[in-house]
Amino acid sequence: MGAITPEAVTKRRVLKAFKEAAPLDLSISEAGRRARVGIATAATYIKVLVAESVLEESRRIGNAKLFRVKERG
Repeated sequence: MGAITPEAVTKRRVLKAFKEAAPLDLSISEAGRRARVGIATAATYIKVLVAESVLEESRRIGNAKLFRVKERG
């Protein structure tokens, strides 16, 4: 069994922010604030979670992209 890396912990915190906000969507900055990480860190893990089909981009407001947990089904 492998050790839990700091990266895995951060990724879980970002995902938890989205799960706790559901069904609402969050911007990158709001997700970072809720997960207590910087915007660049939040953006990195949101990209990873989108690539893994866990999150999806839900809409755009101006330049802001909003994301939400992808519905299974």
